Amino acid sequence: MAPRRRVLSALAAGASVAYAVCSGIGFAGFHARDSGSLIVSRVGVDYQQRQGPRDADVPYTSSAATGPGAEVVFKKRPFGILRYTPGAGGKGAMVQEVIGKSRYPGDPQGQGFSAGVKGGWVVKSINGQDVLNADFEAIMDMLDDEVADPRFSKSVALALEQKGRKAQPVDAPVTVTFATIPGYVYKGEVLGPDWEPAHR
Repeated sequence: MAPRRRVLSALAAGASVAYAVCSGIGFAGFHARDSGSLIVSRVGVDYQQRQGPRDADVPYTSSAATGPGAEVVFKKRPFGILRYTPGAGGKGAMVQEVIGKSRYPGDPQGQGFSAGVKGGWVVKSINGQDVLNADFEAIMDMLDDEVADPRFSKSVALALEQKGRKAQPVDAPVTVTFATIPGYVYKGEVLGPDWEPAHR
C-alpha cells in the first residue's frame, strides 16, 4: 500500500505544479506572462527591465514631437532624470520622472530639476545629433544617464558583455535638446524632493 500512496502523492504534486504554471501563478525565478504588459527586454542594455513602464505612461510617437521644448546642458552624469520610455516601435525617448530637488549647488542629480525638465518632454538631439526617431536603446546608451543601483550591477555587466551597446556614451558636457508633442497630456508622477510622488 505504501508504494501506491507514494505514486499517488507524486502524481498529485505533479498535477498541482502543472496547474500553477498554466494558471499563471508565479514562483521564485518564474514570471507569469501578462499579454497586456509584454515589452521588449533588450533595450539600452536591459534598461526597460530595470526602469519598466508604469500604468500612467501614455503611449506616444516620437516623430510627433514638433512642439517647443528647451536646450539643456548637463555638465556631468547622472542628470537627475530617473526614467525614460520609448515611443511606438521602440523609437525615441520621453522623460517620465525627474528628481524634484537639487540638494546642493552643483548637485548632478538636481540638474534636470534646476533646468526645468518636465515629464512628457522628448529627446530631440544629443550634442547636435538628431535622435528624435532613433532606437530607444541607442539613445539610452548615448545619454548613459541612469542612477546606479547595486542590485543590478552584475546583471548590467553581464548584459553589456553579452549584448554590447547600440551606441557609445557621448562626452560630457552633454547638450540635450528636448521637444514637446502638441496636444500630448502627460499623466505620470511629478516627484517631490524625496523622490516620492508629489501632490499636483
